[in-house]
Amino acid sequence: MRASRRNGAAVLVVAIASLVGFTYVRPVTVLETAGETLLRVRGVRSAHVQAGPYRLHYLEAGSGPPLVLVHGLGSNGMQDWGRLVASLSRQFHVYAPDLPGYGRSDRPPDADYSIPFQVDAVRAFMDAVGVDRARVAGISMGGWIVSRLAAESPERVQRLVVVDAAGMRPDGPPIPAEVLLPRNEVDVRQLIGAVRHKAPDLPSFVVRAILARRLQEEWVVRRALESMRDGGDWLNGTLARADMPVLVMWGKQDALISVDYAAALQAEFPRAELEVLDGCGHVLMADCPEAFDRVFLEFLGATP
Repeated sequence: MRASRRNGAAVLVVAIASLVGFTYVRPVTVLETAGETLLRVRGVRSAHVQAGPYRLHYLEAGSGPPLVLVHGLGSNGMQDWGRLVASLSRQFHVYAPDLPGYGRSDRPPDADYSIPFQVDAVRAFMDAVGVDRARVAGISMGGWIVSRLAAESPERVQRLVVVDAAGMRPDGPPIPAEVLLPRNEVDVRQLIGAVRHKAPDLPSFVVRAILARRLQEEWVVRRALESMRDGGDWLNGTLARADMPVLVMWGKQDALISVDYAAALQAEFPRAELEVLDGCGHVLMADCPEAFDRVFLEFLGATP
């Protein structure tokens, strides 16, 4: 009996040591797996769908009016919107797709990953999951994508939320796009500082794992940035047909896309209101979750 207990304890120690070792080597994978497990427990489904020529991964939960959430450059649906999917599902049928090139979706090697390309992908995704018209929200590059979607297909967007959106001609403070292409640990910490006003102080082994992931996906981000530089897709003067109610949200301390662009973007929409949250950076939902949730839910028509 004692030998059996000793053997069991030894197996447990080895299992714990293996888990600790794997966490040290692959912390991003461990965090993603833990996050997905928690979402699954809370009723969030992870699935794939054929959307036009591409197979896209997405999160889905709820059964109310449809709500489509679009992530930013170099991110994915869970990273930008995962915290909110389960709570939003109490009022909405929530979809958070990974755009082509990101997360678990297809990465077509010959795509330009431009804004028009991603707008078509969001439309194809909505068609594939049977959503004709929805509330739609997007952050950063996702805000650019959904703004263009709302202008091109206003019949498909009931209400629109754009969060710290890219897409306005950079006539104001420069946008440090190079920070999105980190090459070492120092660059990763600069990236985190650019997108988070209240940046967490991550241990080096986590920073190294983030760097490895960013380097693996750099070609997609680089190709997307290259497609933006010709200036043919700026939102200036293109949003007159997006006449649905629009909420423009911005972090006052956004170090990536300055709040100076917020009022100009608001003015492009026929019916937009602006909400600037103090003490928040580029990723509002992470820096100021309570304030963001309150404003976001009130606009969408849910009860906070």
